[in-house]
Amino acid sequence: MDRIALAGGWLDLAGLTAAVVSLTYLHLAPTGLSPLRNAVSQFGITEYRAGYRAATVALAVAGLGAAIGLDKSLHEGGIGVVVALLVVFAVARAIISWFPMDEPGGPRTPTGHNHGVIAIVTFGSATLAALRLGQVLSGGAQWHWLSPWSTVFGVAMALLVIGMASARRNRGLRGYFGLVERGLYLAIIAWLLLLGVVIIVG
Repeated sequence: MDRIALAGGWLDLAGLTAAVVSLTYLHLAPTGLSPLRNAVSQFGITEYRAGYRAATVALAVAGLGAAIGLDKSLHEGGIGVVVALLVVFAVARAIISWFPMDEPGGPRTPTGHNHGVIAIVTFGSATLAALRLGQVLSGGAQWHWLSPWSTVFGVAMALLVIGMASARRNRGLRGYFGLVERGLYLAIIAWLLLLGVVIIVG
């Protein structure tokens, strides 16, 4: 086992642990936000913004750890694209809390616009990385069994991204935006958890 790959796997799991702890704290704290309706990013414009920042940075660490682990563990053609997408995911997660979303119902601001773009990059890069990893492993000798799992997670992420877009635009579905987004967070966390374990176990 490559020591750098192993370190990447453990970094992935450590980041995920910190992210889950932070997100759990935010959902138990008296923020006044609804998991059903409100976006996760809305924690970042409350007095609990430090917890939101901790969660986003922790997910960035997890993504970076997965990128390092895959880069050093896999030698299949095309894995570089997956690694690059994970790095993009990590960078987007790391910076997003410094570009808070706009207050719901308030005026649109450049910072809020940037937040939206970064969120799209975050969710899009994770989705594409999962789908691409499934493709890479399907035709390779390493971790062949992981291919369908990564593809399933990628498809789930894609459907949830579409669901978020629909909830954002459809007045009747808007009240469920938070629930759909949390489903996407869960899919990303579960996929990164699977990668971390596989990287460590080999």
